[in-house]
Amino acid sequence: MFAAPGAPWLLRHELRVLWRGSILVRTHRHVILPVLVVGVLFQGIGLVLARAMLAHPIPQAEMLLAANINLVFLFILMFSRAMTASIDVIYSRGDADFLLASPIPPGRVLAVRMLGVATSIAAPWMLLGGVLGNGLAACGQVWGLSVYPMFFAEALLVAALAFAVVVVLLRFMSPQSTRRAGHTLALLTGVGIFIIGQLPRFLPQAELARFWAALLPGADGGGLGFLFARGLLGQGDALAASIAFALAGFCAVWFCLAKPFADGVITAAASRPRGRADRQSGRFRGSAFSATLAKDMRLLGRFPGVVAQIIYRSLTLVPVALILAGRFHFGGGSGGGMAATAPLLVFLAGQLGLFFISVLAGCETIPDLAATAPVPPALPRRAAVAASAYATIFILAVPLIGVMARAPALMPALILGISGVLFSNLLLGQRMPIPLVRAGFGKTSTGTVLGLILGVSVSSVWSFIIWVIVAPNPLAWLLSTNN
Repeated sequence: MFAAPGAPWLLRHELRVLWRGSILVRTHRHVILPVLVVGVLFQGIGLVLARAMLAHPIPQAEMLLAANINLVFLFILMFSRAMTASIDVIYSRGDADFLLASPIPPGRVLAVRMLGVATSIAAPWMLLGGVLGNGLAACGQVWGLSVYPMFFAEALLVAALAFAVVVVLLRFMSPQSTRRAGHTLALLTGVGIFIIGQLPRFLPQAELARFWAALLPGADGGGLGFLFARGLLGQGDALAASIAFALAGFCAVWFCLAKPFADGVITAAASRPRGRADRQSGRFRGSAFSATLAKDMRLLGRFPGVVAQIIYRSLTLVPVALILAGRFHFGGGSGGGMAATAPLLVFLAGQLGLFFISVLAGCETIPDLAATAPVPPALPRRAAVAASAYATIFILAVPLIGVMARAPALMPALILGISGVLFSNLLLGQRMPIPLVRAGFGKTSTGTVLGLILGVSVSSVWSFIIWVIVAPNPLAWLLSTNN
């Protein structure tokens, strides 16, 4: 009865904790049915893509190159998420030091945590890639199912590498800086993927063709550099070798990190975030509203990964910049396509406003203190709205100045759209914030996927309204494309 639990019991507990902390479980009352509908829709798309692939066969060398490129990008994205997850399982739960104080061997705790992280980072990609694999299998190409073991094998290797890097970094950096490094890596990867997708707009087709031709595997299938790619395409010997290589890397890190992992957990239990004396002086501004506003702006600045999140949501500024610079022409509007900038900026304003108000909702840990203060009850909500609106307008200031200089006639509609979408999404975000990564170690995640769905819908509706206002014929671009 009092014997130390085994690895299966620990792994079952670890997976249960990860499942309970997932977005789907925290919002299951609202999103289970939409998720099922989206899953069926994606599986249908996967079946269509599989039939298209079989109807238009792709040469083996190009298939290997595409598989290899996807695996490389997937490795980097998994690694960034694994670094964040590795930090969270040590710091956020606060149970690792308790487990190490029990009769459970440290190596067993480390192995279970690594397996849990590998499962969590592999699951979404296995579901996404699995729809295409299932479609290929339904069409008689059973090799498509190799996506499942290959993605999990890659996740095992990534989780082991992430734990090793985190343990090393924690010797020289704080947990917050280590997690920030993971967010930065994800940001650079996302931006790199976006830049590669835009290369055909800036480079001649001949140069791009020579570049991709240089990356094609040779007659031997590319050697070790294409081992995982050949396994992904269902080659039995390569699949077995890839799984064996991933397991060997996982076990090597497991055996070498048991003691450093235990030392790092003990250090983490005593870690406290460093603060600046001038920010802990207790001095406030002249009024309660200005003090609350300053507090909210500080919370926005301290949110981990805020820069990466803002850049991801601001990718719509790329076509806006291209239109304003005259490098991209969009039909159907006045001013040589300038009208297209208005709905893009309105949509971005709605998404940024919803993001900022959700950050403040998740970072607020002492709402009862503000409720007992001698100020109006609505003051904290007004300050959060003002801080979110200010941060949104600050980011949009430069493109708004560009629109004012190039197409001043669009400004009335643009101001109307930004005001309306901000008002709608800020009110929505206070009631139903979107799910975000927890603001600090040990804090409970808040948010609902329904808020995210409604926020995108509200932003889309306001963008369409402004597009109808500024474009004489809103469907002209669609008609011209069909012609």
